[in-house]
Amino acid sequence: MKFSRRSLFGSGAASLFAGALSFPARSQNNKPGQKPKNIIFCVADGMAIQVVTMVDQYQQIVHGHRSYWSTLLDEEYATSGLQDTRSLNSLVTDSAAASSAWGSGRHIWNGQINIFPDKTQLRTLTSLMSEAGVRCGLVTTTTMTHATPAGFAVNCIERDFEGLIAEEYLKSGVDVLLGGGAKFFSPTLRPDKKDLYAEFRQAGYNIATTRKELLDGAKSAKILGIFHDTHLPFTVDQRHNAEYQETKPTLAEMARTAIENLKDSPKGFLLQIEGGKVDHGAHGNDLAAMLYDQMAFEEAVKVAVEFALKDKETLVIITADHACGGPSLNGAGEEYIDSTSGLKHLSGMESSYAPIFKAIGTTPSSAQVRDVVNAKLGVTFTDAEAKGVAAAIKGKSPFALSQFHKSPNAALAMALGNHTKVTWTSGNHTSDHVLVTAVGPGNEEMAGVTPNIRFFDIMLASKDLKWENPTMTFEEAKKHRVKPQVALDPELHRLYASDEECESAFGE
Repeated sequence: MKFSRRSLFGSGAASLFAGALSFPARSQNNKPGQKPKNIIFCVADGMAIQVVTMVDQYQQIVHGHRSYWSTLLDEEYATSGLQDTRSLNSLVTDSAAASSAWGSGRHIWNGQINIFPDKTQLRTLTSLMSEAGVRCGLVTTTTMTHATPAGFAVNCIERDFEGLIAEEYLKSGVDVLLGGGAKFFSPTLRPDKKDLYAEFRQAGYNIATTRKELLDGAKSAKILGIFHDTHLPFTVDQRHNAEYQETKPTLAEMARTAIENLKDSPKGFLLQIEGGKVDHGAHGNDLAAMLYDQMAFEEAVKVAVEFALKDKETLVIITADHACGGPSLNGAGEEYIDSTSGLKHLSGMESSYAPIFKAIGTTPSSAQVRDVVNAKLGVTFTDAEAKGVAAAIKGKSPFALSQFHKSPNAALAMALGNHTKVTWTSGNHTSDHVLVTAVGPGNEEMAGVTPNIRFFDIMLASKDLKWENPTMTFEEAKKHRVKPQVALDPELHRLYASDEECESAFGE
C-alpha cells in the first residue's frame, strides 16, 4: 500500500503551484526482497504530520517550491505509511522509550533506555550491528547523550543521566558521534572532572569541536564531534548569528560528513540522523524554532536520499519518534482567506522564544513585550495580547485554569496565533501516528501502519540477523516501577544528570 502526498494531505495550499513544477520519477529498479547494504534512519524528533504540511505550504507560498519531504511523497521510488508510537506504560511515548523501541524491538517505560523497570538490560541495535562488522553512526542537533541517539546504542535506567550515557558510548560500537553536549564530555564542565575527550581519543576517535575541524577530519576512522556545551542552537537563531554560522555545523553538514566517513565499510553501515530540536520548538509552542529546524532536517534528508539514489544499496527511512504540541494552521477570516497570509509571518521571524523572553525580562510592561516581539518576530501585538503575555511571565497567566496553556510560552504562542493562525493543543507529546517515508531496497516494508518496535527487526533482517530480547507486560513492569533507587540517588544525579530535558524559554 502506497500513500501519495495528495491522499495524505489533500490538495489545499499545495494546489497553488500545481502544474508549475514537475518532479520526474527516477526508478531505482529495486527487486522485491532485495536487502540494503546500508541503512540511514532519519528522525524528526517530535514532528507531528502537520509540521510536514505547514513546511510544504510555507515553502510554496513564500519561495515558490515544495518542501523536500513532500516531493518524496509523490515519487514512485518512495513508499510512505504511518508509525504507531506507543510506549510500555502509555499511549503517549517519550523519546527514550520511542528510540528504545527501534533500538531493542521492545516497548520500554517512558524515561528509560533499553532497560525494563526491573533493570533487565536489552541488547541494542548498534551492539548487534557492530558485532556483525557494520559500522555505526549517530548524528543529532541535541546533546549527543540525549534520548533519541542513545536509544539506538546504550542501556540506562534514567534518560537524564547524560553524563553516564556519554561514558557508555565508549563501549557501544558506535564509530561516528556528532552533536552537542560538551558539558558531558569536557573535564572542565563535568562535575566529576572526568576527561571523556581524552578517553575517546585513546580509543581511536578524532575529536572535533568546531565546524572547520569536523569538515577537515571527515575521513577519520572514528569521529567524536561535539559542537556546543548543550544542545546546538535553533536554526532560526543560527541563521542570524555570524559566530554560530562559522563554528556550528548544520545537520546537513554533519550528515554528509558521517556518510563520507562510513560509506566504504565492507559490511555496510547504520546511521541515525536526528533533527532533535523540532521537538524542542514544539514543546515551547515556538513556531519559528520548530519549522526552521524542520526545514534544516529536510536538508539533511536530501543529503541521505541523494546518496541512496546514487548508491542503490542504501535504505533511507524518514520518520518521527512521536508527535508534539499538536500544531495546526487554522481556518481564519472570511472564507478562511487569512490563513495563507498568517503562515507568511514565518518569513519575518528571526528568533526562537528564549532570546525573546530574555530581552523582555521577568517583570515586563506590556510595551516591553510589544516592542521585543515586533523587533524579533515582526508581529505587532494589540494591547490586550501584550498584557496577557506580560501577565503570564509574572505568574498570572489569563489561562491558568488550563494545565496545558498556563505557561508563558503558551501565552506567547496563543497571542501569536491570532496573527499566524497557528495554534497548539499543548506543550506535550501526543499520541498521533507519525509519517514514515522510505527510499531504497526494502522500502516496501514501510507501507501501512508499522509498530515502532518492528523497525528493530526490519533493520536487523537487512544483515540476516535476528535477536529476541526479553519481553515485559505493563502489569509486570508496573510492579517494579517504584522509582528505582539508583534514580533517587542524589550523588548520581549530581554526577550524571542533565538539568534540561528540552530547550524552551522557561524549561517547560
